[in-house]
Amino acid sequence: MNKKVRIILICIVILIVTAYIVIQKNKPLEFATKTLAKETLINDFKETGKIEANQQIYITPKYSSKIIFIKEDGDRVEKGDLILALDTSDLVTKKRELSANISALSGQEEMSIPTLYDSQLQSLDIAIQLAQKQVDELSQDNDKYLELYKSGAIPKSDYEKINRSYEDAKKALALKQNEKTVLIDQSQEKSGSKEFYSAQKTALSVQISDIDDKIDQSKVYAPLSGIVTSVSAKNGGFANATMPIMEISTSDDIIAVCDVLSSDALALKENQKVEILQKIGEDTVKKSGLIIEIGKYAKTKMSSLGLEEQRVEIKIKLDDVKNIIVGSDIDIIFETLRLDNVLIVPKSAVFEYENDKYVWKVQDDKLAKAKIETGHESDYEYEVISGLSQDDIIIVEANNAQLKEGIKVKSKENK
Repeated sequence: MNKKVRIILICIVILIVTAYIVIQKNKPLEFATKTLAKETLINDFKETGKIEANQQIYITPKYSSKIIFIKEDGDRVEKGDLILALDTSDLVTKKRELSANISALSGQEEMSIPTLYDSQLQSLDIAIQLAQKQVDELSQDNDKYLELYKSGAIPKSDYEKINRSYEDAKKALALKQNEKTVLIDQSQEKSGSKEFYSAQKTALSVQISDIDDKIDQSKVYAPLSGIVTSVSAKNGGFANATMPIMEISTSDDIIAVCDVLSSDALALKENQKVEILQKIGEDTVKKSGLIIEIGKYAKTKMSSLGLEEQRVEIKIKLDDVKNIIVGSDIDIIFETLRLDNVLIVPKSAVFEYENDKYVWKVQDDKLAKAKIETGHESDYEYEVISGLSQDDIIIVEANNAQLKEGIKVKSKENK
C-alpha cells in the first residue's frame, strides 16, 4: 500500500470517528420519566394484630370440690347449656348431719327436765370420751396427711377430706360437751335454756342454708353462646374456688386488636376504615374493618430491638369474619393521610437548591429545572401545590450526574 492510499484511509477513519462522536454527543439521553396526573396521596403504616373475641367470660366455681362434668376446650356452647358440675356428696352428708343435730337439739329441749340423773352424765361422759378418742385419732391422721400433701405424695383433695372429718369430729365433741353443760345448767338453773337451744338451732340452720346455696351452685350454665377457649381442669379433677377454671369467648362477635405507637394513634379516629391482611397458605387475603375503640392510655412495651415504646390499643370491627379464626395473627394497615385528585411527584424526583425544591422537567425533549412548592407528603411522595401541571413530564430519579439543563432527553415512561 503506497503512502497516498494510507493517508486516505486514515482520513476516512478520522471522519468516521468524528461523525460518531458528533452523533453520540447530539443523541438524546434516555431517562425514566413520569407524566403527571391527578392521583391520590396516601400515607399509611402497618402493624401486626391478633383476632380476638369481643366478649370473654371467665368461669370460677363457687366452692372447691371434685369435678364430675366439665366442657372441653374448643366445645361450642349455647346460652344455658350445662358447662360445669361439681360433686355434692360431701355437702349432702354434712347437711344430713346438721339436720340430725337440729332434731337432737329439739328432742333434748323437749325432754329436758330439772332432775339430772347419773346415768345421763355417764352416758354423755362415755360419748365425750369416744368423741375425744375420735378427735385424737383424726388429729394424727390430719397431721400425717398434711405432711404427705406438703411433700406432694397425695393430692390436696385427699388432705381436705381428712381435714373435714377432723373438723367435724371436733364439732361433734364440742356438741357433746355442750350437751353435758346444758344438762348440768338445767339441773341448776332453767333460765335461758330456751334461748340457748334456739341459738344452737339457728347456728346449725345457717350452716344448712350455706350448704343449700352451694348445692344450688354446683351446676354452672353458660352465661352466653360461644366457644370454650380455655379450660384449666378436667373431669375427675379438683376445682379451686379461688381461680378461674374456664374461659368462654363469643364465636360471632370477634374483633381485631393491635397496639400502635402513641404518636400514630393521634392521627387515627373512631369509625375510620382500615385494611386487614390475612395470610392463608401462600395467599394474602384482604379484608376491611372500622376502628371501634382507641385506647385512652398508652402502655410501655419493649420493641423487637429492646427499646421502650409507648403504645395504644386499637380495636377494630371486621366487615367480614369468614375464614377468620380467633387467635390468628394478621397485619393491619392504617391510613393517616388521604388526599384525592391532587398532583403528586415521587420524592426521588425532587432535589433541593438554595433551600428550594426543584424537579427536572422535560420540555420539547430538553431538560429544564422547575421550581415547585410542596404540601403534604407521604413516605415516598410529595403533593405539588405549584410549579407543575397535569400532563407535565418529569424525570423520576433526580440524583443522576448526567442531568443538566438544556440537554436532549428521550423519555422512558416509568410505569
